[in-house]
Amino acid sequence: MAFPTNCIGAAVIHRSGRLSRPLIVPRTFGATATNLLSTLSPPTLPPRQFCASTYSTLSAPSSMSLMSTPLFCTHSYRTTRPECSLVNHATTRQFSTAIATQYSPEEEDDDDEQEENNNEQLDMPRLQALRERLRVEKHQGGNTSSKITSVKQQNGSFENASRSLTEEQAAEYHIANENNSILTDTHGRHHNYLRISLSERCNLRCQYCMPSEGVPLSPTSKLLTDDEIMRLVRLFVENGVDKVRLTGGEPLLRPNLSSLIRSISNSLITSGNLSTSSIANQSGLVGITTNGISLSRQIDDLVDAGLTGVNISLDTLRADRFTEITRRNGLDKVMRAIGDCVRVFREKYGSVRVGLDGTGGSRVKINCVVMKGFNDDELSDFVKMSEDRFDGDVDIRFIEWMPFNDNGWNTSRFVSYVDMMDKISNEGKMQMERIGDGPNDTTKWWRVQPGLDNNGGKARVGFITSMSEHFCSSCNRLRITADGKIKVCLFGSNEKEVSLRDIMRNHQHDDPKLQEEELGKVIYAAVQKKTFALGGHGNAEGIAKAADNRPMTLIGG
Repeated sequence: MAFPTNCIGAAVIHRSGRLSRPLIVPRTFGATATNLLSTLSPPTLPPRQFCASTYSTLSAPSSMSLMSTPLFCTHSYRTTRPECSLVNHATTRQFSTAIATQYSPEEEDDDDEQEENNNEQLDMPRLQALRERLRVEKHQGGNTSSKITSVKQQNGSFENASRSLTEEQAAEYHIANENNSILTDTHGRHHNYLRISLSERCNLRCQYCMPSEGVPLSPTSKLLTDDEIMRLVRLFVENGVDKVRLTGGEPLLRPNLSSLIRSISNSLITSGNLSTSSIANQSGLVGITTNGISLSRQIDDLVDAGLTGVNISLDTLRADRFTEITRRNGLDKVMRAIGDCVRVFREKYGSVRVGLDGTGGSRVKINCVVMKGFNDDELSDFVKMSEDRFDGDVDIRFIEWMPFNDNGWNTSRFVSYVDMMDKISNEGKMQMERIGDGPNDTTKWWRVQPGLDNNGGKARVGFITSMSEHFCSSCNRLRITADGKIKVCLFGSNEKEVSLRDIMRNHQHDDPKLQEEELGKVIYAAVQKKTFALGGHGNAEGIAKAADNRPMTLIGG
């Protein structure tokens, strides 16, 4: 491919680990770009991982409408530095096509053909050997690795769980498996955070979560057992997961919860995925998201078993509103549970906060879904509660209301991140200052500026801006529903879910190793189909209009 005279270029890494379409950068970037691109020739760069600390950051001209983008890192995902971040694959494509007007369509076709030829040469000899093995197995009529079984779903229709991998896809799976990257999607996002729903049942009926009459529940026999959960945990941990969160429904309704947490914690600690400091501080290993109603009775045992963080859903500090939103009583129980969590974590670790000088935030977080005309006048009250009642040892997170099936979402009651900030600053008379976010953080973190008397400024205040400013480009989460389906996107349609439960219960092999390989292929195929943002629906209105998702309580959050 001949580059235009005003551009320079270098090879970029394809999602499968192969060298792919050249990265084209205008010479207006100057010598920095030349020096950077000259370093990008090693053929063994690990796929999909990029880091701002290794190479310079390039700022694109405003005409390209691109933000500063960190490029290329030689770290593997297991040893990623804190400042590492994944590059949006679409952004790379934008770089590559920023001056596409200087090419003819015919030239582009020629480039694509040449790229495929180059890719095949670069994949040799390993990929060729894999393809040859697949052809031999197919010719011999064996149960080849290019096929994964179809699974009959509960509703009587057939879900092609395996999506019959082509030979090339099967070969890519083997390469990804060898590189411990089957959890990396086509947009370059590696998923190291697994959220597991333990129950579809809940002892509240929150309006933004489900209809007043509740939702149809799966029979117990259709839910994952503890052994099945641990089998999946071990498989995901082997492929790089280093954080697990247990959700619901209400996860505290799960029998033998402390025993399950202990098993998950042990699996993470012994995996080799965690840094020494993470293990020593027991930070971010096993978390739980709960409504807090029955938490006080269990928190001591759960923390003793290895629970390292608690998110408590609480949308109002007023008893009458609590009853209205949850259709149940129980505000006093939730408030007591928050205090009990602070006490137990302080006794266990000496402090509720993690990180240097507590900069990593609190192990106890309150999640508040904000709705116009209901609780948007309480935002400052939540912040003051954390400062005054809990001395800043509880983080507050305000969440934009999201559309799910049967939760009545509409734009008239939606409150955006910007509007929440205005209310806190103007109505609450609090001046906020921005603080740092963690890697792959879904939350924009702030704190209240200390006053002249140095009071305040202790609590972190966060905003989860899923609808107004989504953070899909850095998503690192996968979900397992209580009935055993992998859900690669919170907003993805039911049709894209695949039952791992059925694969485990109706396996095609007696050999445990082949069984795990079969599961791995299904998971890999599901992850490869993950859309870039919002389940492919475009925006909140698109999600609501599609109405092809589950109610929130059947997803697990």
